[in-house]
Amino acid sequence: MQIYNSLNELNISDRTSLALGNFDGLHIGHRKIMETAINSANASGLKSLCFTFSNHPFNFIMRREDDDPDAVKLICSEDEKIRLIEEMGFDILVNIPFDEHIMTMKAEDFFSHIIKDRLNAGCISVGFNYSYGARAGGNSDTLKEECDKAGIEINILEAVRVESEIVSSTLIREMIRIGNMELTSVYLGRPYSFKGTVSHGKRLGSAMGIPTVNIPAPTDVMLPPSGVYYSRIVVDGIEYKSVSNIGTRPTVTEQSSDIKDIVLNSNMQTAQAKNIETNIFDFNGDLYGKDIVVYFDHFSRGEVKFSTKEELFDQIRRDCESAVEYHKKR
Repeated sequence: MQIYNSLNELNISDRTSLALGNFDGLHIGHRKIMETAINSANASGLKSLCFTFSNHPFNFIMRREDDDPDAVKLICSEDEKIRLIEEMGFDILVNIPFDEHIMTMKAEDFFSHIIKDRLNAGCISVGFNYSYGARAGGNSDTLKEECDKAGIEINILEAVRVESEIVSSTLIREMIRIGNMELTSVYLGRPYSFKGTVSHGKRLGSAMGIPTVNIPAPTDVMLPPSGVYYSRIVVDGIEYKSVSNIGTRPTVTEQSSDIKDIVLNSNMQTAQAKNIETNIFDFNGDLYGKDIVVYFDHFSRGEVKFSTKEELFDQIRRDCESAVEYHKKR
């Protein structure tokens, strides 16, 4: 897949079938638009092209950095988004920043200068609620009018529903916020996951004979509530069953020989860095420094304040036993 990260880089001579959208979560609604663009490309001998933004337009307009607690959080990381788009089979990805130039461009100029001239559109696929141009001056209806004048085919896709719910990024963020991993997975069309490089942690699970790995939780991606999840990890292409905890790195205050407080912050999105600690079943080896993916299947419980190491270890054992039973039933 050919990737462009700037409008100035564009050099597209072939006619294209475009999927246009923010595509910030690549959920099943987004994928319907994108699959339509790919199918149209194959049917008409065009190059399939996905046009999207590398940042969230709302955050740019409101001048919020990605790690700002009040910023709109991503549903998948940039790396994951690019990987998923490539796996779908697109020939070209244009993944540019939403900036002042894009924000202030009139709708008719966006169509003429970018869609027609720079992207060389022969066919366009968008969602029913697509908007473009300064102050969202253009929508799917005006885009159809422009396409009809220019002789460009257009596909306007209706909303994708699961039962009575219209699938949207807003809905998915709400499901993640409340820890409903099952519905999140349905709306995304894939399990919710995080990728990271294993770092050293407290090794509390290792002390019980259960290998434990830690990865930092991303600050620009939507996090589910802090707590314990039945999970799976993939390392070197192999999947292992696991149980994971999302929260601030445990704070251990020693008085004499006891651990007095192990406290996990219960706020969902805070400025304090969070960590993903995963206990892996049926695995022996050192994963330090390796890239892993953690999939979150089910929210088991919120965080608990422990007074002693013994209480903590008892709870970890119960969590592991419950996770094993859960995975047996899947």
